[in-house]
Amino acid sequence: MSNDHPAPHPEALRFENVTLEFPGAHRPAIEDVSFQVGRGKFVAVIGPSGCGKSTLLNLAAGLLSPTRGEVHFDGRPVTGVNSAAAYVTQQAHLLPWLSVRGNIGLALKFRKTPKEERNEKIDHWIKLVGLTGFEDHFPRELSGGMQKRVAIARALIYDPSIVLMDEPFGPLDAITRLRLQQDLLNLWEEQQGTLVFVTHDLNEAIYLADEVVVMSEGPGTIRRVLPVPFERPRQIGSLVESPEFSELYNDLWSLFSSEDVRH
Repeated sequence: MSNDHPAPHPEALRFENVTLEFPGAHRPAIEDVSFQVGRGKFVAVIGPSGCGKSTLLNLAAGLLSPTRGEVHFDGRPVTGVNSAAAYVTQQAHLLPWLSVRGNIGLALKFRKTPKEERNEKIDHWIKLVGLTGFEDHFPRELSGGMQKRVAIARALIYDPSIVLMDEPFGPLDAITRLRLQQDLLNLWEEQQGTLVFVTHDLNEAIYLADEVVVMSEGPGTIRRVLPVPFERPRQIGSLVESPEFSELYNDLWSLFSSEDVRH
């Protein structure tokens, strides 16, 4: 993949009959997986532990290659590292020797963005993610929620074609998590990029996504792809009160309980 954005394509990401078998494993990690992610969509992937959710992101990022089938990004097979994708993992993975400014601007520095333009964008994103006053702090001086804000800003600052997120809010307390969910939603709605978000939290999937991809127990397959009926922009707190929220939550939960999945 080149560093330039690929030509527009209605599908940002497509998995076509994808199976991945790790050497020595007694069963595939995922098996015959097919689904697509439309351009500009927010898609949540949910499923029990070990079903291959993170594997899907690694395939989309080009960090793994399928044993069978193909992964397509913007209409072309992913055959190496997908440099058009930003990847936010469960851990923030900030560089400890860089300040907030340094970490947020890292992708721009790698892309040789001129210094003045880079500083303007860094200032803009520091304000967007609520870290004004912490510009010169180092990761060890930040709370877990602040570190996540830095990681999100670092991922979004260069306007990537697609953002892959692997349970980024999992370790956080409930209040911080809700705040960051709303912040992410606001930032994504402003950018209107494509985002694939792995989670095990049914509420989080409904709050954030346009569609929810439901995976089965390993080896992971696709059980259902359910649309989320809520208009945007969204306020997370108000969604819980709607009957549509309860109906979709119950539909999702019934898919898991039918497999006797323990959470």
